[in-house]
Amino acid sequence: MCSCDGVMAELIETCAHACNAFIKAEMALNDGDLPLSQKYTKEGQTLVNALKKDTFIEVEELLSSSTEEVNDYDYPNSMELIKALNAVNMCAGSYMAVEHTEGVGRNVAVKNLTKAINTVKEIYDAMFEN
Repeated sequence: MCSCDGVMAELIETCAHACNAFIKAEMALNDGDLPLSQKYTKEGQTLVNALKKDTFIEVEELLSSSTEEVNDYDYPNSMELIKALNAVNMCAGSYMAVEHTEGVGRNVAVKNLTKAINTVKEIYDAMFEN
């Protein structure tokens, strides 16, 4: 396993845990349990902060990608953040399938993963960093 596999595994695992936390927060909110919703939201925030400060940077260095594009989304909210985190996981899986190849497929996977990461950062910042 090359170091890139470890970085991608960390990316996928942390995004999945963040998705899970934000989903639990939404479910608790729908059940009227505000303290539990806040607990899970804080857990999700902690995970995304770790992604932003460490894993996303490692992935961007690994990919050598500098696009600032983002995927389309309606407006910053929890469900859009969950959707964006899930997109990171899907794109990371696609990248892993073609990471040792050259050509258009790899270039598309790199661009899609970078856009997905940028989308998470943009939505997260709009929701929690203002």
